[in-house]
Amino acid sequence: MGFWRYWLGLLLLLLVSIGCQTAAADRLPPPNTLEPPLAGETAVPPTIIPDPQSITLHQGRSVRLLWTQQPTLGAFLDEAGITIHLTDQVYADDTLVPLESLDEWLLPSVVEIGRYFTITIQDDEQQMVVQTAVPTVAEALQEAGITLFAADQVAPALENQLEAGMTIRVQRSIPLTIQVDGRILQTRSAFRTPREVLAEAAITLIDADFTRPDLGAILQAGDTIQVIRVTEDFRLEDEPIPYQTLWQASPELDLDTQAVISPGVPGILRRRIRIRYENGTAVGEEVDGEWMETDPVNEVIGYGTRITTGVVQTEQGSREYWRIVRMRVTSYTPASSGRPPDDPHYGITASGLPAGFGVVAIDRNIVPWKSELFVPGYGVALAGDTGGGVRGRWIDLGYPDDAFEAWSGYVDVYYLTPIPPPEDINYLLPSVLP
Repeated sequence: MGFWRYWLGLLLLLLVSIGCQTAAADRLPPPNTLEPPLAGETAVPPTIIPDPQSITLHQGRSVRLLWTQQPTLGAFLDEAGITIHLTDQVYADDTLVPLESLDEWLLPSVVEIGRYFTITIQDDEQQMVVQTAVPTVAEALQEAGITLFAADQVAPALENQLEAGMTIRVQRSIPLTIQVDGRILQTRSAFRTPREVLAEAAITLIDADFTRPDLGAILQAGDTIQVIRVTEDFRLEDEPIPYQTLWQASPELDLDTQAVISPGVPGILRRRIRIRYENGTAVGEEVDGEWMETDPVNEVIGYGTRITTGVVQTEQGSREYWRIVRMRVTSYTPASSGRPPDDPHYGITASGLPAGFGVVAIDRNIVPWKSELFVPGYGVALAGDTGGGVRGRWIDLGYPDDAFEAWSGYVDVYYLTPIPPPEDINYLLPSVLP
């Protein structure tokens, strides 16, 4: 009776010593099952104990060796306290077992339990559909043989848990160059516009800063993003405003003399110029505003109106004069007018007098009309003619056709008395000789 209990106990100790585990079903038979019945008692048939079976269990990343006397896979899983979820997949000796068939499936020697997901991996333009039992996005990509650069973008994030039907998108980074603030940065980015790349690199555009290419352009591998820093400066620019000269009659000054009564002062037109700089280089400027900083002060010049007479010796004797004016001198004859001799107006001057000696042509703004003049070397003459070309301080001496004398150069012309009324006197003659 005790013999069989002794050897069964010894066998169990031996199994434990060599690394085998006992299951809950591994029991010693009851003491009375191996002993003969006492006198008068009915013999009880012995309990048949099935032989324990070793099961290799793969669950996640763990592998265990278990012993069981259960006849089916479902009973074994219940005995081991393993809960099967609807998303789990159970393989018995490499055969996928439908979950509803676990309780009828005969016990295998190898059981694999895993949660498998069917997911889609979109790697730039390439797409693959895979089944995996790994728990995270990172492990799924690694399992699929996908190597990532640090700048590659993955969505969902690498640490996220996988879900059935999930799509993992890998946005590959491209090599780019950023030129900013005098530096050249070599980088990689999964973004495709300068706006996103600069934000990723923590590079900020301020005010009027811009980029080449522009912020919304689509970048290609190897492209360069130039950050153009825009600054502005101002400068003041002055432009002189000329003053005007005002003439003022002065009885305290002699005729044909002048004096400055009050000097002129130029005004100042001030402009503010806005200068635009791109990366420190001036690229343009424009007028930002202008104003009159100071007004001009007009110059006032007095011209003399005081007339003093003098005496000049002429072929006719002493004559009184009231003005001397230097003029350009020329001479002419009746034929100089261009009219033919048979023309009724041939040789008739503007005053009606016949052209010839003693009648001179003048500019009526310079010499009072029909006044007497004395021209040294010519004599006394009447300002009785005008000429188309005689302008300003110019006198043209008349001669008859048969006694012409040519004059050229400059001569002092004496204005003889009587003095004309003030309204007929030009007190301010031009200073330039023709």
